[in-house]
Amino acid sequence: MKRPVQPESAKALVWGFFPHEAPSMLKELPIFLAAFSIFYAFLAMARYWLTPLSSQAEISLSPGALPMYAMFSVTRIAISYLISLIFAVVYGYVAAYNPRAERVMIPLLDTLQSIPVLSFLPGVMLAMVALFPRRQLGIELGSILLIFSGQAWNMAFSFYSSLKSIPSEMHEVAEVYRWSPWQKLVQMELPFSAIGLVWNSMISVASAWFYLIACEMFVLGDRDFRLPGLGSYLQTAANAANVRAIVWGLVVMVGVIVAMDQLIWRPVIAWAEKFKFEQVESAQAQHSPVLDLMRSSRVLPLVGRLFIGPARERLNLRLARS
Repeated sequence: MKRPVQPESAKALVWGFFPHEAPSMLKELPIFLAAFSIFYAFLAMARYWLTPLSSQAEISLSPGALPMYAMFSVTRIAISYLISLIFAVVYGYVAAYNPRAERVMIPLLDTLQSIPVLSFLPGVMLAMVALFPRRQLGIELGSILLIFSGQAWNMAFSFYSSLKSIPSEMHEVAEVYRWSPWQKLVQMELPFSAIGLVWNSMISVASAWFYLIACEMFVLGDRDFRLPGLGSYLQTAANAANVRAIVWGLVVMVGVIVAMDQLIWRPVIAWAEKFKFEQVESAQAQHSPVLDLMRSSRVLPLVGRLFIGPARERLNLRLARS
């Protein structure tokens, strides 16, 4: 006696209610985890900013505290980088297209670049604490501004030099099509300077790790301005001569740097390849599995069509008309 043939729908119940979507949903899982991690990091940082200012910061040398400290340090670097990127675009744009301002802004930028970041440390910290005397926000803003002062200058120089090197033919095309300043910025100037900004961003973030220890481990007299992070963890471990804690801190810091390189910078470098202004195609194209995963995602295009695309279109139309 033959057994009845099981229908395909019954076999598909092994995968749940959406049999064909199960493998693709597994591909979306890293994207959901990354989005949740970013949201949680900024939420935890904002909650910490609003806590009352403590007179004595406690830095735990337990290895279990390292994930939270790493999250705080990376969030500070990310916020300072975003501020540096906005500053670089605005400063470089004004210096490139305003000859009178260029004569002052470029020497000033060169002077600011030569000033050591640590010389700003006492004044910036005391000023920010005076602005927010009862919240942890003041010390956090001070550390972010100090990291910003170590990141912004070379990014501004990169964007400025990219704008000055745009071929005159591209400017003539923009004039023929009567592009507004916003259309020139979005469709010509930012794409032309993208590769330079990416590489200088990597250098800026790398230098931010150097300033992180000084910004998170600042004590002035009887005032304790220490912040929880990888920098303060390593400095506290070194002061206590705790070799085990130093090793744990270095392992986590190196792991975070490698993870940022593979998960952030490699995909960004591969993405920026399309903005190369060359007559001949390069022999070796950059490749990133993370970027391939994002391009094969179904959720990201859906979010782009529903939210990002319409908002960007309205912004472009409004600024183009103005």
